[in-house]
Amino acid sequence: MLTREDLHIAGKLTLRKVTLDDRLVEEIIVNNDITLAGRDLIARLFNKDNKDVQIGRVSKIQVGRSQTAFDPKQTALLDTVGETPISRVEISEVVDATGRPRKMLRLTGELSENDCNDALREAGLFTDDKVIYNRVTFDTVTKSKQFKLTLVWEIMF
Repeated sequence: MLTREDLHIAGKLTLRKVTLDDRLVEEIIVNNDITLAGRDLIARLFNKDNKDVQIGRVSKIQVGRSQTAFDPKQTALLDTVGETPISRVEISEVVDATGRPRKMLRLTGELSENDCNDALREAGLFTDDKVIYNRVTFDTVTKSKQFKLTLVWEIMF
């Protein structure tokens, strides 16, 4: 008997624009694309021949100004403004739209009122050694000292 299991990895970024007194002003949700470098990062986890090779872990979110279309061969954001460390990691069990159990990885970073004040249009998840896992573009968010920006990246697999 043949069985089938799909490992469909899907991710989305939620940008939450919050005033300095913690009122939600705007929330933007966009789906991401995984780069070939990101897919290679996952593939290396399965390679037993690499057991002694240090594999960088995703640890930060970078933001930038470009809205250029996604290219799976990208190795960086196209116009980086800055970055924030991932401050919280949550893993939970969820059920997808087909009723299958999945894992949800939620990564959170925050730009304070003094961080990355610019016209932001792209973001990506990165390892400490600068490997880009994924990238997303969105309508312009003009980050200023008047608000904080919380970035919540959810990846379901």
